[in-house]
Amino acid sequence: MKKQLTMLCIAKNNTHVIKQSSNLQDLIPQTLRTHCVSVRLNNAELQLLNTKRGSTSKGEWLRMALLQKFPPVIPAINIQAWKALSAISQKLNRIALHIDSKSKDSQLTHTELFAVKRQLEEIRQHLLRANIWSKPDEGYAEDSQG
Repeated sequence: MKKQLTMLCIAKNNTHVIKQSSNLQDLIPQTLRTHCVSVRLNNAELQLLNTKRGSTSKGEWLRMALLQKFPPVIPAINIQAWKALSAISQKLNRIALHIDSKSKDSQLTHTELFAVKRQLEEIRQHLLRANIWSKPDEGYAEDSQG
């Protein structure tokens, strides 16, 4: 029963391969991982593996390392930058609502243009800061001239 269930799962997951191959036996070597590899590590290597793999299983992480298919690393949110940009965003939304509520024929006043310009400059300054997008423990690349 288990073998039939496994074959059914393979068939469901690989319908495009089945259309190309009429023989189910050709499908098995292409999709099933049948080879087992064992590796011995010392304490330091095991600790390094455990640190790098996080919540991923050891075998899965080693397979991803071999195939160079790591999941993308999403940096932690910089809370201070998030708060500053949120406040600026709210101010810009208020300015946009004010401008939208004006009649179509009226021109923008110098005060309104100045407020928009000031908010855009503030956003630019926050975005140009080097520490907004980098993690605190992230180093900078060194110039490696020969």
